[in-house]
Amino acid sequence: MPWSAHRPQPGLDPSQPERDANLEVISRVLDPVLVPLGFAAAQVGAIDDRGQITFCRGDSESPDGGCMDLVIDVEASPDWRISDVRYWGFPSDRWHLEFDREAPLARQVAGLASSLPRELA
Repeated sequence: MPWSAHRPQPGLDPSQPERDANLEVISRVLDPVLVPLGFAAAQVGAIDDRGQITFCRGDSESPDGGCMDLVIDVEASPDWRISDVRYWGFPSDRWHLEFDREAPLARQVAGLASSLPRELA
């Protein structure tokens, strides 16, 4: 999936305002939660009915000396929702983080904003 640069996201498609607004809401809510935990501000990428928000956490002890990403996948199915949340800083059996798959997007994001600080601290 192609990535846009840090905000503002010139790579987002102006013909997809609903998708872009939903991706922006996710990054706007989670940036203030994750940046204090050592993550960079969100990087957002999207194509058609799918999007991805990535938060990079630098770690000198990672195998490649780079980032351990928290990745949030979203898709329209038919309403925009988070479809997966994974953090590459955990062992492989814990990469996929729990979230309410059936909730509307706003409730999914609010749930992550409250659970991620505990999970990732």
